[in-house]
Amino acid sequence: MAPFVGVTEIVCGTLILLGIRTSLAAVPLLIDICVAIATTKLPMLFQKGFWATAHEARTDYAMLLGLLFLIIRRDERQGAMKQS
Repeated sequence: MAPFVGVTEIVCGTLILLGIRTSLAAVPLLIDICVAIATTKLPMLFQKGFWATAHEARTDYAMLLGLLFLIIRRDERQGAMKQS
């Protein structure tokens, strides 16, 4: 499973950096980060509490919100282009 995740992150990350199919490349990364949060941060929340989890998960949440921004912003731009 780890090689699949690694290839997905490298390929989709490269596509985002190059600006090619940004919203399409963000979807697999969004799934990847959601699984990472669910498998690592939720158990930590129940074991160590909110503040320890919030401190450890800030990078994960920043990536999650950044990917959501790329998907939403891209869809808005496509809708604006169709209207004009």
